[in-house]
Amino acid sequence: MRAMGMRATTVRFSDDVWNLVEHEATAQGISAAQFIRDAALLRAAVLIGRRGHGDEMAELEEVARGALRANGRPVPDPAVPDPVLAEPRRLAALAHTGLMDGQKDATLDRLARTAGKLLDAPMALVSLVDHERQVFACSIGLPSPWAELGQTPSDQSFCRHVVARRAPLVVEDARRHPDLRDNPSIHDLGVIAYLGIPLTTSEGIVLGSLCVIDHVPRVWSRSDVLAITDLAEAAALHLDRRIIEATAAV
Repeated sequence: MRAMGMRATTVRFSDDVWNLVEHEATAQGISAAQFIRDAALLRAAVLIGRRGHGDEMAELEEVARGALRANGRPVPDPAVPDPVLAEPRRLAALAHTGLMDGQKDATLDRLARTAGKLLDAPMALVSLVDHERQVFACSIGLPSPWAELGQTPSDQSFCRHVVARRAPLVVEDARRHPDLRDNPSIHDLGVIAYLGIPLTTSEGIVLGSLCVIDHVPRVWSRSDVLAITDLAEAAALHLDRRIIEATAAV
């Protein structure tokens, strides 16, 4: 059997990203080096498998779905739409996060802040969506009065489409998107380019979205999608822990 050659390299991260990597690696019981190696292999496999598709937005959304599957997260079929945002099991999970009444979470805030920095985006949100509203568990760059209110009606939410589709949503210019061009958030919040990844629990329940937003049209890259998908995975794991702790305490 031929011996397989091994190569080493140095990967540099900001302190924020490295802290997230170490935290998630520890949670999985592996070293940070193994976490990074596994992530690189999985991402390479996804990109190789998806390269060459003509529909760029659909391809980027599929890249994000592939990355979530590679991490072992449940990824519902986007071709099967969520019939109602008011599904009782989903609403119960949202309530158990303890974040639907204006509470803030430092971990989610750090993840959203990191997302905005990584993609140089003026706005980043962790949005939890029920049948009537989207609640901002954290928000970076959100204008007044929405930052103070901490929520919007669900019909103004881009993230509700992520929940309803149970799939990533990649938008270069919302003013040209058939499902979004009449959304009031384009004017009220300046949402033009949008990249949102579903926050899916270990039981396959989509709670909301980690998203980044730009105020001008923007072509999102594969590296953008994969970076946000990794952060959304960390956010989903954190929400899972909050739900488990809340239900265990009952």
